[in-house]
Amino acid sequence: MKYTLEQRKERARELHRQGFNCSQCVVMVFDDIHGLSQDVAARTSAGFGGGMGGMRQVCGAVSGMVMLEGLVKYSHPSDKPMLYADVKAAAEEYKALNGSVICGDLLKPGRKPCIELIEDAITIIDARLR
Repeated sequence: MKYTLEQRKERARELHRQGFNCSQCVVMVFDDIHGLSQDVAARTSAGFGGGMGGMRQVCGAVSGMVMLEGLVKYSHPSDKPMLYADVKAAAEEYKALNGSVICGDLLKPGRKPCIELIEDAITIIDARLR
């Protein structure tokens, strides 16, 4: 891995300041792992922000984790059972930390700001991809 966890978080904070959504921030900081250009990573993950197109469904940071699991661990349909188990485990870890994987729940008053949710997702997926 080219980047440390702290470097990934700092890169995500800068991307977020630039206006990239939660999903983009998670996916884009793992370019050393997935090998996509920043442009392709940004375009691929763009629609998952705001809980999928702003619908406040699955958190974009969680969607970013799911995309990374697939980019790194999937190469054939026979990989689906393992991939699905890994995706479920990552989502459950995020849910245990934040109480939900649903954007609308996570955005309620008194909850963590998005950047902290992004950092949680980066921390989880970074450990899972090492």
